[in-house]
Parts: sequence; C-alpha cells; structure tokens
Amino acid sequence: MRSTKLYERDEAVQAKRASDGQDVRVEASSEVAGAPRRRGPRPRHTRQDVVRAAVALADADGLDAVTIRAVAGRLGTGVMSLYSYVPDKQTLVYDMVEAVSGEISLPEPGGDWRADMHRLADEQRALLHRHPWLIDAASHLQPLGPGTLAVLEFALGALEPTGLPAGARLETFALVNGFVIAVVRTELAAAPDPAQAVAQVARRQELLATGRYPRLAAALAAGGSAVTDPGAQFGRLLDRILDGLISSGGLIGSAGSAGSAGSESGEC
Repeated sequence: MRSTKLYERDEAVQAKRASDGQDVRVEASSEVAGAPRRRGPRPRHTRQDVVRAAVALADADGLDAVTIRAVAGRLGTGVMSLYSYVPDKQTLVYDMVEAVSGEISLPEPGGDWRADMHRLADEQRALLHRHPWLIDAASHLQPLGPGTLAVLEFALGALEPTGLPAGARLETFALVNGFVIAVVRTELAAAPDPAQAVAQVARRQELLATGRYPRLAAALAAGGSAVTDPGAQFGRLLDRILDGLISSGGLIGSAGSAGSAGSESGEC
C-alpha cells in the first residue's frame, strides 16, 4: 500500500509539472533493468536538440547569449526542465564545441604532410568563421569526443612522414591550432570606422617620419602591411609556422628530405 501511494504521488507531481509547461523526463539511471517502464509524458526534446539550439544562439549573438533560460526559451520549454539534459552551462558549451567539431570533413592523410596540414588548418579556419564563438569556447579542458578525436587522429597521421615522434606531433598540432585561432581572431576583429582609420594612418606616418623606426618604415614601404588576399596570407604564414616546427625535430634541413622539398616548392 505504501509503495502504491508513493507511485500515485509521483504521478501527480509529473502531471502538475506537465500542466505548468515543464518537460517531464524520466532519467534512465532511475530505472531498474528489467522493470516495467514508468508511465508519464515522454521527453519533448533530446540533448542534441538542446545543443543545436545553443549553437544557433551562439552563432547569432555570441557565446554570452547562451544561457539556460535563453536556450529554454528557444525550445519553448521550462527552464528547470533543461537541467534534465545538461547540468550546467559549461557542460553545454563542451557539447557545443564537440558538435560543431564534427563539421570538419577530413579524408585519410595522403602522405604529403604539408598539404595535409594545410587542409586541416583551412578546415579549422572555415569552422571558426562559421562559428566565431569557438574562439572563446576553446579550452584545454574540453572533453575528447568523436569530433575532436577525429581531428587529432588526422593530425597525427598527417605529420607521420615528418619523422617526429608522436608526442612532438601532438605538440605541433596544438601550436598550429593556436596559430589558426590567433589569425581568425584578427580577421574577425571589427575594423575601425573610416575617420578613426584615417587618424591612425596619419599618426603612424607622423611617427615614422621621425626616423626612429627605419626598419619598420622600409617594411611598410615594401608593402608589408598590405593584405589583399587573407587566404593567401594565411597559407604563407602557415608555411612559416610549419617550417619552424618541423625543422626543430623532423625532416626539414635533411639532404633530399620530403620536408625540405616541400618547403622549397613555394606552394603558397
């Protein structure tokens, strides 16, 4: 009799929550294997629905716009019901990063380490431009799911021909990843208004005219500050990064090495 009353009370609580517009979700951990499924409303959403809604908010208004209340509002559900899917915002952000990481499409490494790393970096750059909030969400604490593991697996395979040990290949990828984030952060930075830009150029010219910065003046005069093709510049900078990283322990600099040949070919 006592168990029957408890069951009826649980049923009443669930009915009350449903009438208040809240999701009622039965946690799998509360079910005993082999026991009959408890009756009650089925979940209206999945965890993937919650993550997709959060990604859409972040894409539109930035990471700060992602709150449990805002995501609940986008889904048209009660705020408290969202905690049945994700325990807190940080966990939700981790899920968001993992979800969009799956957008990176990579084949098996082709054996040309430079071309493979360019492909990976280009994919990462495009992903950051589609989801700028990733720059702020990136963390070394990110749990490793299928999306992030696939990227790491590709990077390790791509760098195998360099002769670097596995640990050095992981470090190389981490540094390349940081480079991509830094470049895209600059690319996404808001440009100054025209009047401010004119004032900045005038001030720079004024300082250069003092003669105290001859090397910088010569570099700027040679077109060092002009960026007419961001994609081409990205490729050139990536080659400089790769040359420095691989030459520290891999094939570049060795006579007849594939790395040296790739460096001299001037791909980008």
